[in-house]
Amino acid sequence: MDDLKDNTTELKEALKFLERDFNQCFQQMRYYDSQIFDILKFMFTAYTALIGVALGLYQFGLKEKIYLTIPAITALIIGLILGLFMFYLVLINRSYYVRVARYINEQRSLFLSFKPLGFENASRMYTNVKQPYFSRESTQIWLVYIVGALNATLLGVLLFILSAAYYYRWPIVIGSSLVILSIQIVIVVKYLKSQENKSVKTILNKNNG
Repeated sequence: MDDLKDNTTELKEALKFLERDFNQCFQQMRYYDSQIFDILKFMFTAYTALIGVALGLYQFGLKEKIYLTIPAITALIIGLILGLFMFYLVLINRSYYVRVARYINEQRSLFLSFKPLGFENASRMYTNVKQPYFSRESTQIWLVYIVGALNATLLGVLLFILSAAYYYRWPIVIGSSLVILSIQIVIVVKYLKSQENKSVKTILNKNNG
């Protein structure tokens, strides 16, 4: 009898833990999602202002014959470094988001498998424990690409100022921007798929153990 009470108490405590954990993880997942949007909004505003100031200084220097290229270049380089860090941060947040989403889906799948009160989940609320880290349909992935495009644009403006004396100015600007954009896209795909591979290896090692 005592064992039955102990088991019942343990089960209740486990359910309370899962409930608290589910709610906290759901809030955490929303935090990662909103942070990606906030970073993009910040970068768009900051880059617009930075590019405007840099080109303004450059054009003003040409007009007034004052050498203002160095301040403009310095501002763009600092902005590009911060932009690459923001790119990394958004990519990491996508990874964290998927990991938490999988955990939430696993809990939801467990409880819905009992069909409480005959609930069939006809709306097909998410229960996929294998939600992909990389998905072409994901809005978060496209937001990461936009961040990469902003970095490529900033590099283009930087090279536009630096290559003023070159005959092949526009090919340099466009070509370099496309290269850095392509590199960032490859990093997104490779990194997120590597997270998928780590997840698979963890499952295999657990099963083998």
